[in-house]
Amino acid sequence: MSQPSVDSTPQKKRSGSRSSATNFASDCTDQRSSRMDDARKEREYRRFYCDDIARCALPKNSTLRDLVDKRATDISSNLEAILKKRSQDPATPALMRQAINKCCEWLRGELISKNSSRYEKVIYPAHAALIRCIADHLDPEPAAAGSTDEAKRVLLPYASDLKPTGSDERIRIDGALHSCANASSSDNKLRPEYRDIVLVAEAKWYREQDEAYAQLIRYTRQVYANQPNRRFAWGVTICATLVRVVLFENDRMVSSKDMDVTTSTGIAAYVKFIVSLCYCEEHQLGYDPSMTWCSENKYWVIKCPGRTPDDDDEQPVTYYARDLVFVADHLFGRHTRGFYASDDPDLVDQPDTFIKDAWPHAERGSEDTSRDELAILQDIVQQLKNHGIDTTDYVRPVRGGTVKLDGDHDDDTDIVLDPVVGDIEAASPRMGTIAEDDETDAGTLPMELAAGRGKDDEACAIDDSSRVEVIPYRVHRRLALQPIGKPLYALSSPYELIIVLADAMLAHSKILNLCGYLHRDISTNNILAIEVDGRVRGVLIDFDCAIKVGSQRRVRAERTGTPPFMSINNLRNSSVERSELDDWESLLYVVCWLGVYGVSEEEQSSYQADIEKKCRTDKNYKPPLYKWEYGTFEEVADSKARSLEDVGTFTSSVLDHFKEGPEYKELSDLALTLTRLMHCKY
Repeated sequence: MSQPSVDSTPQKKRSGSRSSATNFASDCTDQRSSRMDDARKEREYRRFYCDDIARCALPKNSTLRDLVDKRATDISSNLEAILKKRSQDPATPALMRQAINKCCEWLRGELISKNSSRYEKVIYPAHAALIRCIADHLDPEPAAAGSTDEAKRVLLPYASDLKPTGSDERIRIDGALHSCANASSSDNKLRPEYRDIVLVAEAKWYREQDEAYAQLIRYTRQVYANQPNRRFAWGVTICATLVRVVLFENDRMVSSKDMDVTTSTGIAAYVKFIVSLCYCEEHQLGYDPSMTWCSENKYWVIKCPGRTPDDDDEQPVTYYARDLVFVADHLFGRHTRGFYASDDPDLVDQPDTFIKDAWPHAERGSEDTSRDELAILQDIVQQLKNHGIDTTDYVRPVRGGTVKLDGDHDDDTDIVLDPVVGDIEAASPRMGTIAEDDETDAGTLPMELAAGRGKDDEACAIDDSSRVEVIPYRVHRRLALQPIGKPLYALSSPYELIIVLADAMLAHSKILNLCGYLHRDISTNNILAIEVDGRVRGVLIDFDCAIKVGSQRRVRAERTGTPPFMSINNLRNSSVERSELDDWESLLYVVCWLGVYGVSEEEQSSYQADIEKKCRTDKNYKPPLYKWEYGTFEEVADSKARSLEDVGTFTSSVLDHFKEGPEYKELSDLALTLTRLMHCKY
């Protein structure tokens, strides 16, 4: 059996890392509770049913599809004999033999009555035994190794009920599957690692399907955070004897119907799904074949589309990167990721390029580039040059475009859901629109879900309110950008921060006045620091939400941005058109956020530790600016409005919580000045 080309996906940044916009206003318990609440809400809003969603795992090649049918039928129709043979094999360990016996009871429906009070504890070992026996049966005989009938991989279970490494929540999962070259591979691992998980399996009782979905959402989020090459994800829920297959794409979780493993039809369908995952292409597992980990040299190999400002050639250029800088630590949304990279593998530790990988909304079949970040940046740079402006301190596109699969197919929503997209569209004429009033970057997410999220769940709407789609259309795009910068938390003092913010907002004004683009997403993530001639400077990045504006410098009302930094007008999605004042108000919130939580990473870590200590001694304690992060859009807006009611309230609720020291006094004065400039009643 051939070795899978997708290696493990090691990375140092975990979900909830400092690359996230918002992770300071809660302790671990508060964070876990909030994420579980979010998962339950997302379960209700994002869940969609498609009986045949497992078809997305079927190999594209017709010969392999026929082979999957044959192998799956052979296994499911002879499953009892296969299990019995494995159980009676003297080489089978005692624990495995017990699990196989439990599996037989599970498939006969007898496990329920015997273990109803602790069903979750026994279901996963039974399920794991099933997966293991399928893997053993797919293993080629020595004489057949390398044959065309050979599976590309097998899936093996981890030990159950363990805490996977790579999580920031320290929570146990019922079980998960990982990929190996063969059933006896040395890659077989006992302890789960989120960086290697192919899919998570969540076990519950009969009537707990909804809770199984919520848990699956919560755990799969960690898979995204730990796997930079993850495009979409599979999952499985097991409620008693009822199994459901779930596919998580950028905007929806699409669930199959029940597969009852006590029936011949149900077990055949589930076995076929597992066998399909063993034969399908890597991209059907949810991985990105244009981004792979080189275990020998310990760096990422990233293919970037080759379109440049001067050349439309789409031939990809290879970049090399050590670590992930920005993590896609949310299950739904654009899944924005970032790497410091070089196009020379010998200079991988001296990167000069920032690789941005994301799934923005797009217009299906449209040639319109008004929301294409590459086209926007190319236009901005050209117009600035036409005005004689040095673009050293501006983000510049080196190359980029749409990521391709199999050389010539655009990687987009349709290719992920290819076999069933028609079924989904036919099943519901209106499930949501990518431009409704409650639009957020996580898809068509209602207002009550959107606050309290990080960079990847920004609100970012498409300017076409007439479009209605069941599954919003997104395109996988990748950009190579220069210069590379450091995040704000890498700065050493508020003095440096003030310089960086001033440079970024000067660029913001020039881009608006000279080029006609309004940024609409000022946040801690979208301003970077660079060094020019030994001096710290600021760069404004991320023009995903930018839009061309007219001479009135206004655009139609639509919610964009990251909740803690969104203007009150923006949060309320009012009919008042957006303007540069909304971006300047966002800057005020950036200043306040860093003034309270600290500028440097060391200060932020220290503050986070203090918050956790206070939360342990006082369960009702809520940190400053807590309500800027958690709640509905309207609740966040109301909290900010109360903070800005007058100078006294702003001082007591925000400024008095700034860190101490003369440098933070300067930052406090800047916040007060910005507030006075924007609020005439001050």
